[in-house]
Amino acid sequence: MAAEARIMDYVRSQGYPVPAVDRVSEDGSDLVMERVYGVDMVAAMSRRPWTIPSQGRLLADLHLRLHELPAPDWLSRAAVGVGDRIVHLDLHPLNVILSPTRGPVVIDWPNTRRGDPAVDVALTWVLMACGSVPAGRIVGGILGRVRSVLVKSFLGAFELDEVRARLRDVVAWKVGDPHMSPVETAAMWRIVDAYGGGVST
Repeated sequence: MAAEARIMDYVRSQGYPVPAVDRVSEDGSDLVMERVYGVDMVAAMSRRPWTIPSQGRLLADLHLRLHELPAPDWLSRAAVGVGDRIVHLDLHPLNVILSPTRGPVVIDWPNTRRGDPAVDVALTWVLMACGSVPAGRIVGGILGRVRSVLVKSFLGAFELDEVRARLRDVVAWKVGDPHMSPVETAAMWRIVDAYGGGVST
């Protein structure tokens, strides 16, 4: 919790939209932060599906803004790729709160590392394209063709050759996550087969 609070304080000091940290308990087991009112991006898209392309572009902008920030010396290196930028490694629609007063606010920072922005983008790509959506969050609005609209609008902001070159390494790392289902991991490998390439880093 202390490490998560530290990176949140840092990116907030650089003008990035995160909740303010109130306090961390002495034993590091509790983190109290500002309450942000709003809905996550998935809920917003399920209620207003015509906004999906603009939400994809907004998510891309949040990546681009984060990747402009140099990683502080104390931040650990990402398991995949080499770089000196801050990478969130979980920056997908469920971790963006759309506040009516503050705009988008990014949450869930424990995976944040120093690394290559293309790795961060590639990971978000496969998570959005292949990850299961929690039951009840959205019945059909972000599945199939609609999901592909979101992914396409997100990827349109990036240099895809660099991102595609990182896909294989990103998926090889991510499929080791015990929370990924066999269906999800198989879908990720299909994306690698269709779009991936490049050499390991």
